[in-house]
Amino acid sequence: MQLRPLANSLIFRVVAIGLFLMAVALVTRLALLTGTLRESIQELVGTHLLAVATYVAGDIDGKVRVRQRLLEDMAKDMPLDLLQKPRELESWLARHHALVPLFSLGMVVVPVSGHGAIADSPPLAGRRELDFSKRDWFRDARDKTRFVVGKPEIDQLTQKGIIIMAAPIQDKQHRVVAVIYGTTALDTPGFLDLIQNNVIGRTGGYLLISPHDDIFVAATMPKMRLRPLPPPGANRMHDLAMAGYRGTGITVNAFGIEELVAFVSVTAADWFVVARMPSEEAFEPVEKIRDIVRRNGLAISLALAVVFIFVLVLALRPMNHAAREMRRMAAGEIELQRLPVTRGDEIGTMIASFNQLVDRLRLNEASLKERSDALEKALGDLRQSEARMTHMAHHDPLTGLPNRALFEDRLHQALMRAERNDKSAALLFLDLDGFKPVNDHHGHEAGDEVLRQLTARFCENLRRADTVARLGGDEFVVLLADLDDARRNAAIVAAKCLETIAPDFLVGELRLSLGLSIGIAIYPDDAAGAATLLAHADQAMYRAKQNGRGRYEFFRP
Repeated sequence: MQLRPLANSLIFRVVAIGLFLMAVALVTRLALLTGTLRESIQELVGTHLLAVATYVAGDIDGKVRVRQRLLEDMAKDMPLDLLQKPRELESWLARHHALVPLFSLGMVVVPVSGHGAIADSPPLAGRRELDFSKRDWFRDARDKTRFVVGKPEIDQLTQKGIIIMAAPIQDKQHRVVAVIYGTTALDTPGFLDLIQNNVIGRTGGYLLISPHDDIFVAATMPKMRLRPLPPPGANRMHDLAMAGYRGTGITVNAFGIEELVAFVSVTAADWFVVARMPSEEAFEPVEKIRDIVRRNGLAISLALAVVFIFVLVLALRPMNHAAREMRRMAAGEIELQRLPVTRGDEIGTMIASFNQLVDRLRLNEASLKERSDALEKALGDLRQSEARMTHMAHHDPLTGLPNRALFEDRLHQALMRAERNDKSAALLFLDLDGFKPVNDHHGHEAGDEVLRQLTARFCENLRRADTVARLGGDEFVVLLADLDDARRNAAIVAAKCLETIAPDFLVGELRLSLGLSIGIAIYPDDAAGAATLLAHADQAMYRAKQNGRGRYEFFRP
């Protein structure tokens, strides 16, 4: 064959076209693979973020609601004559604060004028001289006669970040005569710990946002706490969340970082929780797989280029047999296999090189299969992680019982089923007597072991159809559904619970004795809805405590 300039060589032109097509195919495969993997990982990570955000939002919602119930109950139960007796009122507040210390910076009673405070406990220097009349939370509680969560702010007396919650105090004619409020520091242990002390992955985290106050209430990043929100247009998903969107998405935040986000409401305070993870971290496995595919695609492309060259050389020479066998292999008529080397010249060299390519392809196929198996295993691990997070979002981590979110869902279902089937339901609100001294004298590990043993006793002695849930601390609830004689069944179960707690709890060498106060509310006799039923059972429980503890009481209006 005569020599010709390289640009005019048929072999050069065919090989160049072949390499171009392989490059296009490689880019196309990368694009399709990347898009598919990104969609799958975005869905898995989004589900994970939504699950943890739901858990955190439910935790915060529960803590706000328990404080709301405390303030509303105190406002309802406060003797109005104490408003004229500041010292006795201070003692009354102190007793309640010692019994249920939910507000780390104390509770205050403010006159209806808003000028100064009547009493506060524990006392804080300068607080009684403050003017509350122009504070938004005070005016809302007084004028709209409702529970109010104030704007998070820096307290002018303690210089700490705080949240104020307030409720009106009314006389028998429903006239507001004073306002009671409680103050909780944002850094109070056990209040916003899930937001402020936890990260997601390596660089993700949480935000707690008050949309009507236009402020970050809390955040994993300390520098963002109590900072104003970004202006509209700076973050598309943030703008949607401010407008009421709840769910997952991908966006670019105010710092220019792309991230996956999930939004869940905290209904008790009209806030919402944001769980966020940078896209770079979430899609890191995609980039690793892209790098593997690029390297292997380049190796395969170079190997195929060698095949093109040898095929062209064979096509230009009398090699019909070898060319026919190769065409049959390419058409799938025969299995890809080594060709016999019958000559020691250029043709023999070409066939031997082809055989090397076959061996190389088989090795590459085995390597690709191994990587494919590894990818399938990684996706399986992600699905298992998602299942674990879903379980964590609906169960108490200490006892394994349903948490408040799962319990409220089952309560709503039970009430709808009871209404549909003309049945009744009973709700038992259980509170341990003498549990606080266990924690104080023997430590929280002993208290946790007592709660676990108590959970095991409940599970052994109650029906599997009954729902036993832990609301938090030493408070449990038992839901009895689909009942014909609700009062009788509830009394039997309450008595069984009292029998269950009677034996001592063995914790190491300790023998601990506890009591149980139980409040019972019946649906539909005592309440028409889930929230009212739970509140009435709670009130009945407090009546059981007032009547001597270690007993059960039915709700009485």
